[in-house]
Amino acid sequence: RLYKIALSNLMWFADAVLFHAFVTFKTVDRKGVWWWSIEKNQSSLVLQRSNVECDVRDMLKGRKRRSFVNAKILRDILSCDIKFMFLHSHLIFTNQLGAGYKFAEKNCKGFAKKVFDFVAAPNIWDYDPDNDVKMVSSLLIFISIPIVGLLTRKIRS
Repeated sequence: RLYKIALSNLMWFADAVLFHAFVTFKTVDRKGVWWWSIEKNQSSLVLQRSNVECDVRDMLKGRKRRSFVNAKILRDILSCDIKFMFLHSHLIFTNQLGAGYKFAEKNCKGFAKKVFDFVAAPNIWDYDPDNDVKMVSSLLIFISIPIVGLLTRKIRS
């Protein structure tokens, strides 16, 4: 599953554009069922595993995710037969473990797209980082218009 969650409690209103993306998936071995989440943030790649799905969906590094809004499913696949070692090899071969982080380019969404597309093939997420840059720019302009209007009123007064 591909999830999105607001970047913070202050950003829930803009989660159509500004959101954090991560992937969860299930594996089965002789010890049972395991749920995994994998995601990228500004400081690291985070890989979590639990036998309970909500532990990896709702928690990050053992604590509740910082948004009061629940994670929403962006894409879902009903069945997926993936071995973790194949995903791990794919991440190494595509240099995802060494790739840096840039807010509008090499971010959590781009990483989640690469993971989801590999795990869910042939289903893919049609995320385009160029659209993010355009939408963030538009959102910043939209937010700044009322502020500029207030400032110009005060200057004229």
